[in-house]
Amino acid sequence: VPTGKLAMRCQTLGRANPGENSLMAAAALSMGNLFNLSENVSSVLKNSVTTNSNLPVINGGSAGGDSSLEQQLDLVAKLIVSGAPTRAWSVSLGGFDTHANEANAQSTLLGNVSYSIRKFFNAINTSSRSSDVTMLVYSEFGRRVKANASQGTDHGTSGPVLVIGDRINGGMYGEQPQLNKLIDGDLAVTTDFRDIYASLLERDLSADPSQILNGWKGRISSLYK
Repeated sequence: VPTGKLAMRCQTLGRANPGENSLMAAAALSMGNLFNLSENVSSVLKNSVTTNSNLPVINGGSAGGDSSLEQQLDLVAKLIVSGAPTRAWSVSLGGFDTHANEANAQSTLLGNVSYSIRKFFNAINTSSRSSDVTMLVYSEFGRRVKANASQGTDHGTSGPVLVIGDRINGGMYGEQPQLNKLIDGDLAVTTDFRDIYASLLERDLSADPSQILNGWKGRISSLYK
């Protein structure tokens, strides 16, 4: 964000004025939120001491998310608890494109995911935000069932999705794919991802899923308590 005199002018633009139209009021709110978020981020970053120096190196392919998942979620948790106005956050972890030597890499990666998520919710659950945070965990793509010649798996179609939070009814949704009923070597897709997205958009963000998912009507009705 700007500093000095320019920052002062921008902060003036972020103050609401009586009588201004809705568009100008929305622009002012956005500008004010930008400076509030910047202040929160600066405070959080000053108190963040986690480093990547002792993290294991994972040989499983890239695909984005090169920084520590633990660090990313730690920062998001601190920003949520500090009152940052952002409603949706995105983090990522690379290394899952395991075309070779999958077993060891995936074991390390999934352990990283499990630990980082548990640490995130431990922080959230000790705050006033414990009941209004929902996490969606998903992969860019699935994997084939059968291993290739390099003891890895190639790109597949279906994959698991995890939805985590106090408002979620725990359990498995959809049907368990059967290994003896593959579709061209892939696990069968039993739940449409748009049902999940639509449920989260509607319940967590108070958004109209039909406007975002091109009129999609599907929901997972029992997903939320």
